[in-house]
Amino acid sequence: MAYGRKQKQTEKQRQVSFQATWNTLWRFSYNHFPQILPGVHPLLAPLIMFRLKRRGYSNCRVEVTGSGLVVHAVK
Repeated sequence: MAYGRKQKQTEKQRQVSFQATWNTLWRFSYNHFPQILPGVHPLLAPLIMFRLKRRGYSNCRVEVTGSGLVVHAVK
């Protein structure tokens, strides 16, 4: 029984929001880091990395967490 509850909690933490992913894709702010992006789909991480590198950021890193993405970068 405990396993079932833990699995449900993990599924709740990993809820991906289409709206959050869409907003991140088109309205991503490059002003401050680290940025926490809750509800964003993990497949967006390579695109974020690509855009950061094209804008001249170094030491870029995108971590996938249970609730979304965490973006680190240095200009």
